Amino acid sequence: MNSATALAPATTIAVIGAGRLGGVLSRALRTAGFSVLGPLRRDQPMPSADIALLCVPDAAIPAVAFVARPHVRLVAHVSGASGLDDVDVSIHPLQTFTGAETPDVFHGIGAAIDGRTDGDRELAAELARALGMNPFTVTDRAAYHAAASFASNFVLTVLDAAEQLATAAGVENPREILAPLVRQSVDNWQSQGAKAALTGPIARGDEQTVARQREAAPDKALFDALAAATRALKDRA
Repeated sequence: MNSATALAPATTIAVIGAGRLGGVLSRALRTAGFSVLGPLRRDQPMPSADIALLCVPDAAIPAVAFVARPHVRLVAHVSGASGLDDVDVSIHPLQTFTGAETPDVFHGIGAAIDGRTDGDRELAAELARALGMNPFTVTDRAAYHAAASFASNFVLTVLDAAEQLATAAGVENPREILAPLVRQSVDNWQSQGAKAALTGPIARGDEQTVARQREAAPDKALFDALAAATRALKDRA
């Protein structure tokens, strides 16, 4: 194993976890010039390496880290919610993955990093930069991970509701029709913030139109929750 503390192209990285992210990370690390073992399934023997990079469910991290520890210099995970109880380093790519992405999917995205020591944090930052990511730190992992869920998972829930409503309205190819609106809304949010970018009947105070929309919505609980949150956004100082 490479005993140097600084990250070098000769660093050997064992990627544990053959799911979506494990496969994409393995390809990207190889492209960046690292010696990569894996992606390995959790039930495969643990090889000797400089770093074990755990791409496993959060609940599996303690057990897999325990097995990996005797074989590596550092144990890292890619979880956004888990801390450093069982590992030395954390690198969470702030992106959603299907597993089919090319290595350049990491270029320009954020990566939440952490480490037990200053050296560990610097190594995490170096590894993130080697893949083209922009490393940053967080003070509250639960809040950070919730932010990621709002920005990705919950957005998809809302978009699915929009697609269902558009389909019920007779719109063909609703995703194609709605996508430009979604993209412009995200662009406006990025440049101006949500309050300044807010448009539509709630922003105008047109409650009659809101009531008609509610009648058309199949999931009225979701509509009511989103409408209440949008009113609060409108009225925010």
